[in-house]
Amino acid sequence: MKKILLSVLVILVLLTSCSGVSNNTIKIGAMLPLTGDASQYGTEFQRVAEIAAQEINDAGGINGKKLEIIYEDSKCNPKDGATAAQKLINVDDVKVILGGACSGETLGASPIAEQNKVIILSPSASSPDITNAGDFIFRTNPSDAFAGKVAAEKAASMGFKKASIIHENTDYAQGLKRVFEQVFKESGGEVVSVESYSSEESDFRTQLAKIKAANPDVVYLVPQSPIKGGLLVRQLKEAGVKSQLVMDAIMLRGILKDLGSQLEGVIGVEPKFDEKGPIAAPMLSKYKAKYGEVTFGFYDSATYDAVYLIAEALQKYGENAEKIRDYFYSIKGRPGAIGEITFDKNGDLLMKFSVEEVKNGQLVVLE
Repeated sequence: MKKILLSVLVILVLLTSCSGVSNNTIKIGAMLPLTGDASQYGTEFQRVAEIAAQEINDAGGINGKKLEIIYEDSKCNPKDGATAAQKLINVDDVKVILGGACSGETLGASPIAEQNKVIILSPSASSPDITNAGDFIFRTNPSDAFAGKVAAEKAASMGFKKASIIHENTDYAQGLKRVFEQVFKESGGEVVSVESYSSEESDFRTQLAKIKAANPDVVYLVPQSPIKGGLLVRQLKEAGVKSQLVMDAIMLRGILKDLGSQLEGVIGVEPKFDEKGPIAAPMLSKYKAKYGEVTFGFYDSATYDAVYLIAEALQKYGENAEKIRDYFYSIKGRPGAIGEITFDKNGDLLMKFSVEEVKNGQLVVLE
């Protein structure tokens, strides 16, 4: 009889430990690229998520329970994103997932989350395809439908008539490429060449030779990570391409320190963000004190906001994902580290963008 009781007790303990909620903790999942080229994002976002979780727990947690984040390495691609989601949902039994950082991993996980009625809240995925990824899919980062449009309009307004595009073969990069190409043409410009490369490639000389031969006025660079962005800029300079360069300003931030003068005059586009804001400044200061340099101020702030939004929703509605979903849809003008947070009918963040230029090693706002 004692053996039977002991076995029952062991089973109960195991079931409790696998559940998203235990007696003392409430667990959420996080899928981030913790290895590979995009790990620069994942590592920084994980640190920020832990800062937010620690603050929440120090303030009493969620209805008296400690917030615990279970991390999975989604490696910035759809396959590993799907694997991470399967594990977090079916093994860890979480009802909310923070991530992914990349569009590919987010899109790979979205059908699984949607089928299981699990919330995904990404701090940085930006592919336009995420807009229609599902009713439980949200992001504290605006769609590339806005970023690509701003970049193309800026290029056209500068009088450029011929553009070349070089992009990585990822969901994020292809989304930006599609929008830029469409809007630049609608603005009266011509896209004279489009080149792509796989995430495994690091030698782009063949593609860049074709771009040089096309003689564009402007080249739109769409790498998935700062590592590839740095390689592209170096090899463009080596190839003698003298066209105006335009890219995501958040990518620029990741390579400013290493490339310095090679980036002079490069134009970047990113969400309009005040790092000295009342919520962002203390968080970024705390990060710097603990880890040193901040690379992705906006994305870090979006991660911080995402953790707080999740905790807020769990506090109000427990693990009822449908009520959390409805709550997220209702958020309009909520103060956050990124500024005011408003989700539209598709769970996308509504936000303005800024255009910047590298001058003397610093990004200077143009508009």
